[in-house]
Amino acid sequence: MSIVANSTPAASCLPPPRSPSHLRSQSENIVSQPPRYSSLNGALPANFSLDAVNDIINNTAINLDGVSPPLRPPRYSSVFHTTTLNREGRAEERRRARRATPGSNHDQDRTASSFSSARVFEYHIKGNGKTSPWATLKVYSRSAASAPSTSNAEAQKIPRFTGQDLFQGSLELDLDSPQTINSISLSLRGRVVTSSYDDGSATFLDHHIVSWNRNKGDPREMLLAQVGSTSSAPSSSRSPSPKKFEGKLSGQYSWPFSFPFPSSVVIPGQADAVQIPQTFLERNVKGSVQYELVLRITHGMLRSDSKLQVDVSYVPDITPSPSSILRQLSYGENLAIPGPEVDPAGWSVLPPVTMRGKLFGERNVKFQCTLSLANPKSYTRGTFIPCHLSVYSSDTEALELVATPKHIAVHLVRRVQYYQDPNARTGNNGNGAASSPVESQVEVERAVWWTSQDVTETTLAAEATSRQFSGEIHLDKDLQASSVFPLFKISYDVELLPFRSSVFQPSRMKATSSDEENGKSTRRGYSNSDIRNELDVHSRPLLSHPVTIATLHGEGPTPIPFTKPKPRKDRRARRTTKREYTYLPHAGQLF
Repeated sequence: MSIVANSTPAASCLPPPRSPSHLRSQSENIVSQPPRYSSLNGALPANFSLDAVNDIINNTAINLDGVSPPLRPPRYSSVFHTTTLNREGRAEERRRARRATPGSNHDQDRTASSFSSARVFEYHIKGNGKTSPWATLKVYSRSAASAPSTSNAEAQKIPRFTGQDLFQGSLELDLDSPQTINSISLSLRGRVVTSSYDDGSATFLDHHIVSWNRNKGDPREMLLAQVGSTSSAPSSSRSPSPKKFEGKLSGQYSWPFSFPFPSSVVIPGQADAVQIPQTFLERNVKGSVQYELVLRITHGMLRSDSKLQVDVSYVPDITPSPSSILRQLSYGENLAIPGPEVDPAGWSVLPPVTMRGKLFGERNVKFQCTLSLANPKSYTRGTFIPCHLSVYSSDTEALELVATPKHIAVHLVRRVQYYQDPNARTGNNGNGAASSPVESQVEVERAVWWTSQDVTETTLAAEATSRQFSGEIHLDKDLQASSVFPLFKISYDVELLPFRSSVFQPSRMKATSSDEENGKSTRRGYSNSDIRNELDVHSRPLLSHPVTIATLHGEGPTPIPFTKPKPRKDRRARRTTKREYTYLPHAGQLF
């Protein structure tokens, strides 16, 4: 028996992807001059009077015959409100058009669009010395991912699904001679794998797709009965039990399937269903999350079972909340985003931290740093995290030499948390031994900084003793999404580290009791002395704040970066696991 897999496109022409931006300018090439406010969507003609504008805002009847003085720029709120109304009106027209189409519904549209833009992946089982397959598994997917490969050859493509996709395909048998088949089972399985041992994996998803055995009767009659039950009205009488099938299978059989990808499961010990994690498999992390189709066909005592395992990739749907109105308008019109003082609703200002050290190895200096992150603190991969840093020091020389964009160190750190024995995460396994949690930590991105151009009364008054910086943390489009799945957690933190300057040596700080209570600069399950011994003074963060990495774009225009991200190969070169910790037993549970 041999297993062969191949994939072919289901449609020769794919529709172009829709842009998630709704407030972008029609032309992105014209960026030399900022747009006039009078040309913004929602502005009024120049012959309107100011009284007419007020009447429009107050929804009163007006007379527009007279000529008026030039208008002032429209309010941000009116521009955003008008644009939102236009967008909602167009969406409502599309919904009415779909409802007016005879026989159309959401599920039919979803199924049709999935098949029209999908590619088909075929997996075959061959045997008995024949070149043609006798079992074929077909899977339809709108996109593909690279399968893990241990060789230098090009990685095989596998089906890729998101939380909003339908899982569609079919299982087909083409038996040119009678065969003894006792049972057929096809299921979608999700597992957390931590080792190759028996207790090194836990199955959290087992969705049955096809299930047949001889007690269910003739498979051909069963398929016909299923088709009839879906096309006719439900009967009040109970159908009789099928007669056990005693013969052999011969000819052609087909089991089509279509169902929403199961995006959440119920875990023992959890009150509510939890979202399943993204496919995760990295060379430097022992734990992994794997999804696969498992086909098993049993024949009898004289013939071994026919098996087929097909890897599939899954990405959850995580959508961030809309950003502030001022930031959306800035993105839509290619303007610089306002800082925390201009747009306080658009920023989360973190508690200030003090950085102490020696300048030229002689003079003691200190800096007070305040880091701000853009609200909401959920960012779509492939975009960036807007940052703002305010630095204050009474030592103007130290401020001039040390507080510069190239010396600022702000990193995005990913932590992957899992159990060595995922089946015993709550305490004990079958042998009564406790499971040890493991954490892998890696720096995935670094912020790029420049001197802020925001000028306010506060910044002008403190110009001699403070500096303002704007920054961006560019996110790779393939960055793993955040996950709170109990068996396999993926979390991200933005960390502020000491300045990295040749003329400044930061002091070795001791963790205080307040640090332990707030979790600042410490890891759960480790004593402060352990961390001080492991980390040098430049690597220990002064501040760490959690953020969420999303997979879908939120409402509003696509964020426009101020800086150009570095090539992906240069950014990925830093992604080597810094440390992998096994938590101490006295530290308590990780999850």
